[in-house]
Amino acid sequence: MLRVIAGKYKNMRLVAPDSDTRPTKDMVKEALFSSLGDISEKEVILDLFAGSGAVAIEALSRGVKRAVINDKSRKAIKAILENTLKIEEEVVIYDLDHAALLKKLNETFDIIFLDPPYAFDDRDELMMMIADKKMLKDDGVLIYEVDSHTVMNDCYGDLILYKKRSYGITDLYYYKRCL
Repeated sequence: MLRVIAGKYKNMRLVAPDSDTRPTKDMVKEALFSSLGDISEKEVILDLFAGSGAVAIEALSRGVKRAVINDKSRKAIKAILENTLKIEEEVVIYDLDHAALLKKLNETFDIIFLDPPYAFDDRDELMMMIADKKMLKDDGVLIYEVDSHTVMNDCYGDLILYKKRSYGITDLYYYKRCL
C-alpha cells in the first residue's frame, strides 16, 4: 500500500501507476524526510521522476509550500493527477522528458528529488544540467536515489556530496551547493 506517512495528509492512500515504476519504500521515505529535519519553511520541491508523486506529496504534507512534479510516463501522470486531486496544495505537473523540463524551468528549488529508473545511465549529464543551471538554492538539498550497486560522484559542478545512506538495495546520495 502506498501512503503518506506523516504530516497533515498522514495515512492518505496514494495510487501507484499501473506500470513498471518502483515506488520509494516507506522506510526509505521516512529516513529521507527524517534526515532533512523540519522542512516546513521550505518553499518548493522538484520531483523529477515522480512515478506516483508520493515523495512530493509527502513533502507537501510536511509543510513544503509548492511542488513541481514531473514524469514522462502517461500512466504515472494519471496516478499523479489522481493523487494530487486529494490534496489542497500548490502543485505544477509536467509530462516531459527530464532534460526537456530542466531546459524549460527557470527557477531554483529547496529540495530536488531524483529517482530515475535504476537502469538510467545519464546520471552525470543530469547532475551537470542541474549544477550548470544553478537550480538548487544555496541552502537547498538534492537527494538522488539509486540502487546499491550504483556509485555516484562526490562532486558535480558546484554540487558536493555531503552524505550517503544505504537502506537494503537502495542508496540515497545527498548533495548541497558548494558556495
